[in-house]
Amino acid sequence: MKYFPCIISALLLAATSCGSKTDRNAEADAPAAPFVRLDKTVSQFDRMPAAEQFAIVDSLAVPLNDYIYLMGASTGNIPASIDSLSHTAAFSMFAPEVDKAFPNTDGVEKSLGIINANLPRLFPALPSYSYYGIISPYRQQIMLVDSVVYVALNHYLGAEHPAYSSMPEYTRTTKQAAYIPVDVAEAILSVEYPYIESDAPTAIQYYLYEGALLKGISALTGITDVATLMGWTPEQSQQVSAQEQGIWQKMASDNLIYTTDMSAARRLCEPSPASRVMAPDLPGRIGRYIGYKIVSAYLANNPDVTISELLSPQFYNSPSALIKSGYSPQ
Repeated sequence: MKYFPCIISALLLAATSCGSKTDRNAEADAPAAPFVRLDKTVSQFDRMPAAEQFAIVDSLAVPLNDYIYLMGASTGNIPASIDSLSHTAAFSMFAPEVDKAFPNTDGVEKSLGIINANLPRLFPALPSYSYYGIISPYRQQIMLVDSVVYVALNHYLGAEHPAYSSMPEYTRTTKQAAYIPVDVAEAILSVEYPYIESDAPTAIQYYLYEGALLKGISALTGITDVATLMGWTPEQSQQVSAQEQGIWQKMASDNLIYTTDMSAARRLCEPSPASRVMAPDLPGRIGRYIGYKIVSAYLANNPDVTISELLSPQFYNSPSALIKSGYSPQ
């Protein structure tokens, strides 16, 4: 069994034109994906009749067991474990808040349905996924166990929620339901297509991987708004776009393109504003942005390449990928 808690913060950059009109029509018609609120099951369990409790435990045995295990609440007995979980500090604090933020999950189900509709076309080798809402005390917004996706709804209560008041702005920006499909898509793709370092790693290889990952996320979710997917404000998105040429030149002059210091490459792809080493007013994830722009240019010149091919080390570790992209910001 594959347990993979995936730490997701703000992401990502979308395609300026992601998919054909036919693809977008298919997304609009995609059926909603079932989304089971396990947090409500836990909160309400002790008030259910015994027969209903038995039916719940029987029908949700696998996701409940895994959820209890992930939360460290297992007692060897599901009903007793549910009772233990329902009395944790996380449930006391967040259960009422999650109910207020999510009076229904129609929007979540629709956005996850688009992912499900796009998966077989874009990534036919991947399994079908099922989705469950939870409350979690951990930093991870999304947790994967095999093909089961757990969404910690207490991480999506709204950017201005008091629970997030001590967090930096770049983190608070993504604490809203609009980021659930983005975070789910990244969790799936980063598990199934992890970055594989070459024998001679350089920063550009990591930027290319990040760019390919963003292209996949955009294609899976159908989301095309750059600011939303990057976790930026609209003003930050416009600012970075206007400075793209200068950013690329600064990266070249500071040896941030072919450096073998992979920690520097990773810092430039993280949500925290490490990009300030280049300019004090730049947001985080500049490395992701540049990687995405290079991948977009590569696809424009090589339209038959699939996203799954872009997510392979044969692409992002290739010494010719940047040259073949023809990337040259003006």
